[in-house]
Amino acid sequence: MPMVSTKEIRALYGQAAVVSRKGSFTLVHLDKPSRATIRRRSREFDPEEFFCPDCPLCQLLKKSGIVVFDDTLFEEDED
Repeated sequence: MPMVSTKEIRALYGQAAVVSRKGSFTLVHLDKPSRATIRRRSREFDPEEFFCPDCPLCQLLKKSGIVVFDDTLFEEDED
């Protein structure tokens, strides 16, 4: 499957989405992370660990080549 372009990602996830790449994966950051967080996520991303091999949904997401990060969901719970 060809890699999705930044233009296509922004059409799907909005103009504020931050896009990075690791291997054949497109990492989409919706939570406006710092550059350090983007570097850490990219450095630590390992598809063999990130996607559960026994989960059909995980395998479907893996095939898509798109991984979405959005920690704002967890930040709201901290209040």
